[in-house]
Amino acid sequence: MPNKMPDPNSDWLLVGRVVAAHGLQGWLRVKCLSDFPERLTEPGQRWLQRDTDPEPLLYPLIQGQFFPAKGLYLVQLQGIPDRTAAEAWLGARVLVPASDRVPLEVDEYYYRDLIGLAVYHEGQWLGQVSGIWAAGQDVLEVTTARGQQVLIPFVKAFVPVVDLEQGQVHIQPPPGLLESFLG
Repeated sequence: MPNKMPDPNSDWLLVGRVVAAHGLQGWLRVKCLSDFPERLTEPGQRWLQRDTDPEPLLYPLIQGQFFPAKGLYLVQLQGIPDRTAAEAWLGARVLVPASDRVPLEVDEYYYRDLIGLAVYHEGQWLGQVSGIWAAGQDVLEVTTARGQQVLIPFVKAFVPVVDLEQGQVHIQPPPGLLESFLG
């Protein structure tokens, strides 16, 4: 089942989730939730936040490495010296500030920039992008004027125009996809 993307209005970017403690020296096993896995391997500022924490807390990344046997990353953070301290972070989000975004190539977009864009089909307003689903191919969730959700594969053939400055996307979905939503 695809995973719905995080809140686009946050001041933080979700880059991973702590799934387990690893060993006795305070290492964490982290599931990568970013298209930029170097966020879990290159030293620098990282923040952790549990559901009960009002604000993220700074825990600089000392080192990290991919753990292929589990498909996870092993990370060592400053201030987490042992297994007991590591276990206290199970389920926590690993974050970086939204201002620390990696520059993208042409026709690449951050999910958070797509959420809320107006969606047009053949010049008519259809609704707005209300979510992004990560599947084999990303899928735009569009909420129509009637409050219905329609899923559009986010490929150039079906979404030929993404205009962030104008706050809109134009879609050309395959025949039959929109009939029940437009009738």
